[in-house]
Amino acid sequence: MTVRVADGRTDGQQKKSGLRVPPVTRRGLLLWVGAYVVLTVAAIAVGWLIVDHLGGLRSFDDRVSRDLGAMRTGTWNSLTWFGSGIAEAVVKIPATILLSAFFLWRWKRWREVALLVGSLLLEVAVFVTSSFVVDRARPPIPQLDSIPPTSAYPSGHTAAAVAFYGSIAIIVFWHTRNRIARGVALTAAIVLPPVVGFCRMYRGMHHLSDVVVGGVLGIVSLAVTYRVVTSRPDPTSPSLEPAADYWPTRPSMRSRIRSA
Repeated sequence: MTVRVADGRTDGQQKKSGLRVPPVTRRGLLLWVGAYVVLTVAAIAVGWLIVDHLGGLRSFDDRVSRDLGAMRTGTWNSLTWFGSGIAEAVVKIPATILLSAFFLWRWKRWREVALLVGSLLLEVAVFVTSSFVVDRARPPIPQLDSIPPTSAYPSGHTAAAVAFYGSIAIIVFWHTRNRIARGVALTAAIVLPPVVGFCRMYRGMHHLSDVVVGGVLGIVSLAVTYRVVTSRPDPTSPSLEPAADYWPTRPSMRSRIRSA
């Protein structure tokens, strides 16, 4: 049975119209861009403090890195390679493309795509800018991965893990009440970013403070993007009021007596 919503469209027509509606408002887009500027300035300021002024923190970072380097084994090398890989660009970019295509096909709207892609774009933009400006050296232990052109600060892998798996958890909570699905998504969002951060430190790619800043960057990027995306009403949600031309009203008792 075809159902009409209050504006006269069928439910199928309303879903199709969701693809024609931009996922964010102009004000939301300005907020997102402003967040990039503020986050970048804050990340650069914190990075300069760590590199140029907080000698005690740098010494602590180096001790943690050396302790991790001393505990290296073949088994841990393999495990951390996998743990680091779940946030690699060669994994998250294809996964984001496939998930975005699935979201568009399944729900016929941009909200899920905007949350996932927007949070990742925000964190990577702040990460790349602040990394080149601060230019912090890698930890004083041998690196087990190839060194990218960016510097050690902040941890882009950790930020990406927070944004990616956090977005997936939010989308799961949007669309299902299944406790198992929600539990798995929430567990992944909470557990995997610290795992990625630990693996990156173990492999000599980041200091502890780099990972902490990367985690905060991911959380704030996700929160800002969520706020921007949800500020626009969902165009695919039907009105609770039935359409007058579809739901016939029952004649009142008085009108039936008069007609008789």
